[in-house]
Amino acid sequence: MKTITLKLYSFNELDKEAKGKALTTYRDLNVNFDWWDDEFEDFIELCSYMGIAVIKDKITFRGFYSQGDGSGFSAMVDIPKLLMAVDNQSWKDYAPMQEFSFSVPQIDHRVIALVVDGILPSEPQIISRSRQYGIVTDLGISEVIKDGKTHDNIFEELDKLEEWLRAIAESLNRYLYKSLENQYEFLTSDTAIKESILTNEYLFTADGRSANHLIELHKKRTSKN
Repeated sequence: MKTITLKLYSFNELDKEAKGKALTTYRDLNVNFDWWDDEFEDFIELCSYMGIAVIKDKITFRGFYSQGDGSGFSAMVDIPKLLMAVDNQSWKDYAPMQEFSFSVPQIDHRVIALVVDGILPSEPQIISRSRQYGIVTDLGISEVIKDGKTHDNIFEELDKLEEWLRAIAESLNRYLYKSLENQYEFLTSDTAIKESILTNEYLFTADGRSANHLIELHKKRTSKN
């Protein structure tokens, strides 16, 4: 039987090289769980101020430093509320410092009136792509009937409205992906990792190797005795 005595150190007691090794070891400390959940909730709440009801389990992403990375989301859209939000920047009631370069759609005001008055039956949606990241939009309007007549002549204006919705959705999707990327970069930064190490009172050997498994082993043996 051999007895080995080791001196263990807190993070702040390590030298510069050992601290670097400790930080590298724990690089994923803050992202080994569903760290994105708060970002999802924040995005859902922001969009709700614009009449966009995001479906949480339809938010997808992959990141952050490879070709093909991106995000997507699906949502139902209240077009009249979105029009009002763009005009009044209603999202600033939730995020006062957030800027979006949204503008009202440049289409015939009579078509806008039909939308606002609910005369056009529709289920406008933002849809996350199924095979790749990104979004598509669908106004959900297959025909326009008023006073018993089909009005095909306004579909050009409706195409413009759908393109406007797509531009807004793509802007929001870029915002979503950037917010996720920023949060990931913060959580994996030296500053955030150091804070978590200190909060959890992790201990290390002199060269910066984690000693937490030794502490747990000691606790188990002590409890048996």
